[in-house]
Amino acid sequence: MKLLKYVTITAFVVIPTFTDALPQPAVTASKIPTTIIAGVTVPNTPIVRAAQAYARAHSDDMTYNHVMRSWLYGTIIINKNATQRSAINMETHAVATILHDLGWDNTSELISPDKRFEVDGAIAAWNFIEVAVSNGTAEKGEWDQHRKQQVWDSIALHTTPSISRYSQPIIAMTGNGIFSDFGGPNTDMTGLLTWDEYYRVKEAFPRLDLGPSVSKIACGFAKTKPGTTYDTWMQPFGDRYVQNYTQESKGKLGIDMVENALPN
Repeated sequence: MKLLKYVTITAFVVIPTFTDALPQPAVTASKIPTTIIAGVTVPNTPIVRAAQAYARAHSDDMTYNHVMRSWLYGTIIINKNATQRSAINMETHAVATILHDLGWDNTSELISPDKRFEVDGAIAAWNFIEVAVSNGTAEKGEWDQHRKQQVWDSIALHTTPSISRYSQPIIAMTGNGIFSDFGGPNTDMTGLLTWDEYYRVKEAFPRLDLGPSVSKIACGFAKTKPGTTYDTWMQPFGDRYVQNYTQESKGKLGIDMVENALPN
């Protein structure tokens, strides 16, 4: 795989207000086929359909419904903001959001022993796109390195709004749609999602105990590959619920690196 950007991702932080991401050149898609899901008009291209099938094959029901709701909420929000709508390729947004939790893969095929789940998901999505291009599901000329990198970064940074919201619009808005799934309008940093829209999408894709399920996933990673959860939003789950996690993390955290820095 080429041009991977391995990033250090800080803790999960809910930002109560929204600041526009830095302006980027417009990357809007040309006229593409669409369909309507839960009252939301979304891209209906071969790679978007393939992404849905791939997510379905690597997700339990809770995760699949979560990524679908996140996609639809993000689409609703983008379509209400002319600046974002003109800057974001909705097919790219669809692929990034639908595949954003491949790092939770319920088949375990996509889960590494040593990388954060966000990075596992970003790598899996990159590989998915390359396969889609090679088998003709997607046009090679339409998915260059930059566009694949946008998907990679959107997934790798989706749990870090304190960074992603200041990045390219596609990265900021992918994360915002995902955040909106947790608290509806309360966690939509743009303030554009309505409760009616939230409930309409939720009815089509029930939540299936999203909160407790994500807590269980976080605790699972804190047990099975704790090093990938230190200094991340998952660390509090390990500290609170996983036996010996806090003791074993000592000496391995960012604070330890700073406090043990070499002298002058």
